[in-house]
Amino acid sequence: MKTTGRRAVLGILVAAALGAAGAPGASAASSIPQTTCFWQGPGASAFDTDPERNYAFPDTGAVYWSAKVTMPAGSKIVLKGRFTHARYQSLNSYDAATNAPTDALNDVSTKPEPGSTNPFITGALRDGSQRYYKVTLLNEPVPAERAANTLYAGVAGQTEQQLIYRVYIPDSFTKKELTGGVGLPAAELQLADGTTLAGQAACDALQPKLGPLALTKLPSALYATLREPAGAKPTFPATLTPTFRAYYNTGFSIACSYQGSCGGSPERVGGQYSNIDNQYVSAFVNRGFAAGPVLVLKGRLPKPQRTGANVKTMPAGQMRYWSMCQNESLATTRGAGCVYDSQIPVDKAGNYTIVTSTAADRPKNAQVRCGIAYIPWPKNGDGAGHRKDGFLLVRNMLPSASFKQTVQNTRTPGDEAKVMGPYLPKGTYTTRKKFERRGC
Repeated sequence: MKTTGRRAVLGILVAAALGAAGAPGASAASSIPQTTCFWQGPGASAFDTDPERNYAFPDTGAVYWSAKVTMPAGSKIVLKGRFTHARYQSLNSYDAATNAPTDALNDVSTKPEPGSTNPFITGALRDGSQRYYKVTLLNEPVPAERAANTLYAGVAGQTEQQLIYRVYIPDSFTKKELTGGVGLPAAELQLADGTTLAGQAACDALQPKLGPLALTKLPSALYATLREPAGAKPTFPATLTPTFRAYYNTGFSIACSYQGSCGGSPERVGGQYSNIDNQYVSAFVNRGFAAGPVLVLKGRLPKPQRTGANVKTMPAGQMRYWSMCQNESLATTRGAGCVYDSQIPVDKAGNYTIVTSTAADRPKNAQVRCGIAYIPWPKNGDGAGHRKDGFLLVRNMLPSASFKQTVQNTRTPGDEAKVMGPYLPKGTYTTRKKFERRGC
């Protein structure tokens, strides 16, 4: 997630990758509100030094806004917006008690208003001026047959509705403009008696709550018990060859990684404030192995639906978005940095090499110009005293129906390599000097 502390850094990274100077709406960036009385944010950041605003394993390719409101009985919210100039956008609703996703409505599932077009449909013009949509938010459970352009936020016993609006890789990704040149969706409240409220009047009636989204972290004592079992090696729970496991649910991940209980048929549900369109594989890593403190990761990158200011039509691809991020741990859920698909050099076969290490151990040739992507190791390790720990998280977003080697198609714990093949990362540890011998 994202906040002002990282915008300058992130803007530079993405502007370089995508050529954002010519992006739609960039010239009017200063006039586009980046927050409203309904939407607060942008949210937490992997670059943010404030620990209270770096949480939930953030992705540096994404921008997040949140809303916490209380809908009057019988009311509905109508969100009026324009499709962003970006790689992706979505709305997710969440269970306020568990922070797990309740429902989602992404860009390709959103029908445009009459006379407008949806620029996210493959082959569609991305920069059309008529790009309007309306989404209705209901405080009702997701029905068996859902209505078009409707997001459901109803959870039994819940009085608060929580939403997150996401935009990935805006074409105009600068510190002053993060909405993709279109601003944030406007909220209109329609009361049970037919009264319609907009702007500040709607916010007053919805009683929005400010501040970061609530996050459940592992208590420090419990984390210490899991991380330091009797007789465990200092590198526990990392393995010399990193073990990438698909995410099913947090309870299963803890039981499998820390207690070795990896069997059964765990239910695949979202994590805290996760995006329903993403699925993940993750691996615990540690720079304390004798082989060396530099971790080299290799694999094949799915062909993404690359976008940018100069991409005129929405391209096809094997996957909408792919990223790899370094993080601390479940004790803090802080991010240290990421690389996403358009930042990663690949060879003719689509294979990548990614290096992660501390700044002091970074090989001189771990540079894009040498065909190598780089992710910084968390400065504080797991954030709980184990300074050599790291936690890698790989995101797969919206794979095409024809692309089968994806996290979404894993079904049983342990089938990751069989299902994903060369698209599952493989890692080896080495030293800075040994890696530098390969040259540039």
